[in-house]
Amino acid sequence: MKFNRIFIVMMVMGLVLGAGRVGQAAEVNLKDYQVVVIQDLEVPPGSPAPESAGMQMAEKAVYQLKRYSDRYHLFETVSMEVSKGKEMPSGKKVLIIKGEVKEYARGSLRRQIGRSFIPGREFTGSSSFAARYQFIDKDTGKVIYETDLRTTSTGSEDTVEYAMDRNGEALAKVVTKFKGK
Repeated sequence: MKFNRIFIVMMVMGLVLGAGRVGQAAEVNLKDYQVVVIQDLEVPPGSPAPESAGMQMAEKAVYQLKRYSDRYHLFETVSMEVSKGKEMPSGKKVLIIKGEVKEYARGSLRRQIGRSFIPGREFTGSSSFAARYQFIDKDTGKVIYETDLRTTSTGSEDTVEYAMDRNGEALAKVVTKFKGK
């Protein structure tokens, strides 16, 4: 009987804490932003990712965000980090997206063969990419939202570059959701 009470208390606490996190995520609103700037992702020292992975991922994110922006009319401008010669449009609300590479795993034949023995996993690749993204308001410098996105390659497209493409698309979907489209 005592175990049941403890279990019920734990369930209630889980529901209360879980509902609080859902409420926090619902508060993110990107409707007011007209410009989005993607900064190169940071590659931590000692990471298996090459130095160029941060810049490459930023380019893929810009490509995917431009695709979604053209389709759903999300932003007036989607660009890479502004260089010193370029100026930001004045009077526009700017969203900065920056991140850090968390995982960079190349595919291997051993992993592909291992996954082929798991039912329903024949078409899953063995390459993966993960990053932690921060959405920052340029005017205030405040972090509006943080998220971790992890993607894997699929089937014959078993490359980290393809996993990065999928990660850029996942980022574009998150932005689209918070933009209300």
